[in-house]
Amino acid sequence: MNELNVTPMLDLCFCLLIIFMIATPVLEQTTAVNLPKAEKGAGKTPDAKVQYRIVSIDRNGAYSVGSRAVTFAQLEAEFASIAKMPESEQPVVRIRGDGVLSYQKIIDVLSAAKAKGLTKAGLDTETR
Repeated sequence: MNELNVTPMLDLCFCLLIIFMIATPVLEQTTAVNLPKAEKGAGKTPDAKVQYRIVSIDRNGAYSVGSRAVTFAQLEAEFASIAKMPESEQPVVRIRGDGVLSYQKIIDVLSAAKAKGLTKAGLDTETR
């Protein structure tokens, strides 16, 4: 009997699935932001199992969620929709603020997230 062995094809499919799961969070970071510098070992690499929502603030103060440009009111609505999810399914909000921004812009985003009831938030930096 000549039967087709599909095991190598399944292995390839699983490898591709893992690669895309790891690459997807990296692809969401499309807004050009010069992150502030932090000391070595300031953080750990993102966990592939955890969902993230990337909020970027460019040097002009414009907001974006992933690659989609939003206003501050739309950002608050996004936070409200995240807050409606069960807490175990809520993504971590990662704030990527440009290094030349006023600190107040980042605090405004954190305050908006807190006002909507979000508790999982972090600030992204680059390593020196």
